[in-house]
Amino acid sequence: MGVFQYEKVKDPTYYGENRVAAHSDHRYYGSVEEMEQHVENFRHSLNGLWKFHYAKNYESTIPGFETPEYDCTKWDDIRVPAHIQMEGYDAPQYANVQYPWEGREEIQPGEIPERFNPTASYVKYFEVPEQMKGKRLFVSFQGAESGIAVWLNGTFLGYSEDTFTPSEFELTPYLKEGENKLAAQVFKWTSGSWCEDQDFFRMTGIFRDVYVLTRPAEHVQDVEIHANLTELSVKVTAPAGDLTACLYDGDTCIQKQPVIDGKADFTVPDAKPWSAEVPNLYTLVLEGFGEFIPVPVGFRTIAISPKGELLINGVSVQLKGVNHHDTDPVKGHVMSLEDIRRDLCLMKKLNVNAVRTSHYQHAPEFIRECD
Repeated sequence: MGVFQYEKVKDPTYYGENRVAAHSDHRYYGSVEEMEQHVENFRHSLNGLWKFHYAKNYESTIPGFETPEYDCTKWDDIRVPAHIQMEGYDAPQYANVQYPWEGREEIQPGEIPERFNPTASYVKYFEVPEQMKGKRLFVSFQGAESGIAVWLNGTFLGYSEDTFTPSEFELTPYLKEGENKLAAQVFKWTSGSWCEDQDFFRMTGIFRDVYVLTRPAEHVQDVEIHANLTELSVKVTAPAGDLTACLYDGDTCIQKQPVIDGKADFTVPDAKPWSAEVPNLYTLVLEGFGEFIPVPVGFRTIAISPKGELLINGVSVQLKGVNHHDTDPVKGHVMSLEDIRRDLCLMKKLNVNAVRTSHYQHAPEFIRECD
């Protein structure tokens, strides 16, 4: 494993290192009972209080804080997920047509602010849950703005600048018995900040969930589903093996197919269509490799007529849409499931039927609730 080099944060060609390849964010369970009760023994949350140190720039950070020898237990506490600006450090900033550092420091592309570029150092001490011991273990940061470097027990795991999309890193080779020290450093501005300049409130830190996870040695990596009004096609990325797909209407499995060469197809002539007004959903359950994977699916079509009309299930629909940011007046971009449902219920009351997720990947829960 390499060594973190801060100078690379300025390099626009360096935006990730040692991240797990992107994959679908499907949920997976170890049994039917766990799936029905939403008990996720493959996942363990690290949300809560972390130890925290704030520095106005990288030069003011504490060298070696990530090592096991350095004691961070007397540092301040900070909540995760949270923005540091909503926890008493730095301040929220709104910027639109100008870059957020303008007026503070003159820099050129290929550079990032040096005098004022808040750097947040985080530490979480944790023990591996009993059900995860002896298995491959990963850590997932669902959102960290705008760049994050990660260490485990002093070993550099990797780096990511994909602010609003999850970043996963493998922990397995560097775990030890008993207490482990997970450390992260989050930079307010990176080379990616030149591209991520959007008209919204700028806040930084670890602002979405953090959890450790494991998977069966062989598992389904990706699930892709396409449907029209009567047909459903499933594509999966998985090793060769016994894998089945069952389509449920409520609690009843109406069709079951083997997944052959990563594919399964269903025909449901009398499928109940999905629409915004009547959001009928079925559940596709993939079973194999010690996993049970439920995926909600809807039968519907979207097309543009020769007249330029938007047709949902063949019916002309006028969009009454809004731009939407993950924004809470107290927590910033940190959105709980209750917060997401509050926003969506307000939209429905106001007859909103379309959302533009401006300008980034929303939390997965938002998309699921829209279904």
